[in-house]
This record gives sequence, structure tokens and C-alpha cells, in this order.
Amino acid sequence: MRNERYAPTYASTWSTGMSQRTFDTKVLPLFGVGLLLTGAAAYLGKDLPRGILIAAMIGEIALVFTAGMWQRNENRSLNMGLFFLLTALGGLAMVPILSWANLVGGPMLIFQALGVTGITFGGLMAYSLTTKRDFSGMGGFLMAAILGLIVASIVNIFVGGTTFSLIISVAGVMIFSGFVLYDMSMIKKAYSDSDYIMASIALYLNFIGLFQNILRIMGIMGSRDD
Repeated sequence: MRNERYAPTYASTWSTGMSQRTFDTKVLPLFGVGLLLTGAAAYLGKDLPRGILIAAMIGEIALVFTAGMWQRNENRSLNMGLFFLLTALGGLAMVPILSWANLVGGPMLIFQALGVTGITFGGLMAYSLTTKRDFSGMGGFLMAAILGLIVASIVNIFVGGTTFSLIISVAGVMIFSGFVLYDMSMIKKAYSDSDYIMASIALYLNFIGLFQNILRIMGIMGSRDD
């Protein structure tokens, strides 16, 4: 049953998928706690050996690619634990880029990038919640785009170049912005209330993807100004 206290412009765009009550009371709080855990893990893991950070990155990737299976398990406590593990590993996996950003622009650069990410992500979510447009058809294009981004990032490791890195990061911001709109459409139209963990994972990955690419852009542009 829909929560009828919402404004008509908000309620009219919410279709047959997940209920607004589940989104507000489960998805958003879980998403927020995941971000806090990521930040804590990144801070506590800043002095860990590189090997452990690489292992954390591999573990995070494994959990992301298997999330479609384990999040539908009836053991909700286990699923919640795996979600928190995913976000903690995500924090450890971000230590290298955060260390680079701290070296380039100090803590202020990281906080500025976080602020820009929050505004961008919040704006996209607000738009997706109020518009009647359906972005669920973008899935195939976005998956192809993210695969292209991964290939380009691997090539950049060997080719290098600040300009190429900047182009990749700008493309990354555009792609993850598209994913925010796509995933919100899926939440509103296709996800059930039992898929709240998967919805939280989707929003979490979108936010982290935006943050990392915005941080790279601001770091590269800041270093050019020096």
C-alpha cells in the first residue's frame, strides 16, 4: 500500500515496483549506513599493505557480481552482513585513489569532491522521483558503456596520459549519472519490496562511481593549475 502522505507529483511517478515506504525506510537508510561504513573502512585501512587492498578490491568485485544471487536468499541477516562486507571492502578498495587525492590536493579536495557528488547524486535522484520519464530502457547501452569504460581504464594503465585519464573520468561521470536514472526507474517499476538490499547496492555503486570519477577530475584539474 502506497504511503499517501507524499505530494501528488511524487506519488504519481511511482509505479508498480517497490513501494515508497520500503524505499524510504529501508533502501535509503541502508544506503546511508553503507556509505558511512565505506568512509570508516577507508580511514582505518589507509596504512594497510597494498596486497590487502588489492584483495579487498577483488572481494568487492566478487560480491557485486554475485549480488543478484545472494541478496534473494531468505536469510536476511546473512544478506545484510554481506552488504555491509561489500561496503567495507569498497572503502578499502578506495584507499589508493584517496591517497592520491590527498597527495594532490589534501583532505579539502576529497571533501569538495564528496560535496559535488552529493549535489549531483541528490539532483539526479530528485529528478528521477518527480519525472514521468522512464529510463529503464537504458540498461543495455549503460552496460556496454561501462564495459567500454573498464577497457579504456585498463588501456590507460599501460598508455598513461593525464588527458586520457580526464576523458575517461568525464565519461565515467556521465555513465554513472545514467545509472542513477536507470536504477531509480527500475526501483520504481520493476523491483519488489523484497529487493531492497539490491536497490541499496545499486544506489551505493552509483554514488561511489560518481565520487571516484569526480574526484579524479578535480584532482587532475587542480594539479594542472599548480
